[in-house]
Amino acid sequence: MSETVTGYIDHVIFRNEDNGYTVMVLKGMEEGQELTCVGTFPAITQGVSIEASGNYTTHPVYGKQFQISSYVEKMPEDALAVERYLGSGAIKGIGAALAARIVRRFGDDTMRIVEEEPERLAEIKGISEKKAMEIAEQMTEKADMRRAMIFLQKYGISLNLGAKIYQKYGQSVYGVLQENPYRLAEDISGVGFRIADDIASRIGIHTDSDYRIRSGMLYTLLQASGEGHIYLPKEELFFRASRLLGVDVSYMEKHLMDMVVERKLILKETEEGTVVYPKRYYNLELDSARMLCELNILCPEDEYMIQKRIERIEKETGTKLDEMQKQAVISAAQHGLFILTGGPGTGKTTTINAIIRYFEEEGAELRLAAPTGRAAKRMTEATGYEAQTIHRLLELNGMPEGEQEGRAVHFDRNFENPLEADVIIIDEMSMVDIALMHSLLLAITAGTRLILVGDENQLPSVGPGNVLRDIIRSGCFSVVELKKIFRQASESDIVVNAHKINRGEQVTINNKSRDFFFLKRYDADIIIRVVIALIQEKLPRYVDAKPYEIQVLTPMRKGLLGVERLNQILQRYLNPPDEKKK
Repeated sequence: MSETVTGYIDHVIFRNEDNGYTVMVLKGMEEGQELTCVGTFPAITQGVSIEASGNYTTHPVYGKQFQISSYVEKMPEDALAVERYLGSGAIKGIGAALAARIVRRFGDDTMRIVEEEPERLAEIKGISEKKAMEIAEQMTEKADMRRAMIFLQKYGISLNLGAKIYQKYGQSVYGVLQENPYRLAEDISGVGFRIADDIASRIGIHTDSDYRIRSGMLYTLLQASGEGHIYLPKEELFFRASRLLGVDVSYMEKHLMDMVVERKLILKETEEGTVVYPKRYYNLELDSARMLCELNILCPEDEYMIQKRIERIEKETGTKLDEMQKQAVISAAQHGLFILTGGPGTGKTTTINAIIRYFEEEGAELRLAAPTGRAAKRMTEATGYEAQTIHRLLELNGMPEGEQEGRAVHFDRNFENPLEADVIIIDEMSMVDIALMHSLLLAITAGTRLILVGDENQLPSVGPGNVLRDIIRSGCFSVVELKKIFRQASESDIVVNAHKINRGEQVTINNKSRDFFFLKRYDADIIIRVVIALIQEKLPRYVDAKPYEIQVLTPMRKGLLGVERLNQILQRYLNPPDEKKK
């Protein structure tokens, strides 16, 4: 249940100008009483009287506070309140002494004079006509903002969001909201289609409004990008948008063509039919393809000399490469862009090591990277060569000014400041999405060799795009696929069965293997007992691990075998409460 407090802002303890988060002291509720208030506010003026709604909370360090969810500024009504307001620094150029002189001259009529007859302020010593008009202008601006915030709160818009909206549109906010509130979803960080749609329904905009349908289609494509899709087939887009908006598919075609004309969406004809891209993803894909082609230059190298160098590397490292691995080293030496792929246990790491030694002998400067910290660490351990995450390689540097939050990241390494290296090797490429690939390519100049390593059958990237698979299947670049499973890997039934699944063959389940079992149980309690027995007793000795190093996966969050219940049960057995524990 929300409560209401009224008082004037005595002083501000803390304010973050970036997001408007403020801690301030409110006075005047009762004689001598003060209250610490916290909240997010577009602008705060000391001395202003406010009526605030919210709830009392208790901070572990600072004690009782009032968390403000919304407030209304109340214009000062008597001479004392007016003097306090004007003298607080709210109006630039008026201090406490000048505020006292203004109130002494005009008394309770001061606010009316400032708003309606500001030229009369020049009657007071120390205020010129120019300064009088500047004071009036400031008062008008503050009144405009106050009215706009009240207007926005009427439609359930929070103070924080209201501040962002007002900063973007100023006094045109009324027109934007009444005509097309869906503009908010495109223009303002933190506003998606759902929020804009909620505001539109409160304003009374019809469900078949042109703006709503267009915004809903853009939102549908954005949701699809969250599932990993750079585009959607036209029919799929129409079906999803129709379900989201609750309007018939027949409304969509016209709006689609309008957005194509405005270059917000791109249509492309494929063998499967028409597909629809958001403009940003189309440009990322097109630009990435162009840059890949620019890197794909032939590097004439004598094959006999390469073979001799491979033999020398084999001798020095004590490894024996098979024919496909040797072909991979030759292709890496002869192409500006090379892709090495293959399933688990096919010797990708051995081949990378041979490629590294090959270029090291040439005195080339190498850089190694992978999409995640764990993959980079594994790469370092496997090659003995320092590997970084791609983000670190590109020198991630927060957000560029003016970029919408969450829409893009900014790297210091780019086309103006490219990476200084002769050879760049990227491992675990299946995890790289189109945006990261584009950023990487921007930072590589033609003449630098780029070697991409990964397994296209592993899980694709979290972000949109299936980059490695598309590059391999384009048929435009030099690709070597390793297929032979080496002896050590062939002892693992996980590896053997993974390859069988990829080939569409039946996996072997006889529970005689070292690392691949299938224990069929039907009752939830029995399954839990088996899991606990495996983790506590059997698996730790078998795989040389501590019980808490073993991970349990379940396909659901709730239910008898869901994550929430399993975690509680596992904690009871593996990490029971103890007085010595925190």
